[in-house]
Amino acid sequence: MVIVDEYFHDLMKKILNSYDIIKNLGDSKEDFLILDVELSKINGLLKVLLRKSDEFSDKNSEFSKLKKKIQNYFENYYFVEELEKMREIYSEDPLRVKHIRNSIVKSLQDEKMIFRIYDIANDLK
Repeated sequence: MVIVDEYFHDLMKKILNSYDIIKNLGDSKEDFLILDVELSKINGLLKVLLRKSDEFSDKNSEFSKLKKKIQNYFENYYFVEELEKMREIYSEDPLRVKHIRNSIVKSLQDEKMIFRIYDIANDLK
């Protein structure tokens, strides 16, 4: 179980690191490009976490709660198309970059998903 805990802890730490980067970005074109990369990392890691949480939800009830939050995130918030459009047209508009960044941060905080990830990661230490 220790190896599994380390694996999940590492996944969650990577998600939290990318979240912190996004939260602290500015509104420039370079920040937008970083935002795009970090959100892609988060989405990929959340998909892995979602898939793997099925295997381990019987060992830790927190995973089943987290699974529901992640599913909700993917059902209600998926910024890939918006980011593609912005990359082509509005990546140099600081107000639009700020708006999409704030929307992404709020989506990760919805249903306290990112905070649940933080709590579980701390419990797995």
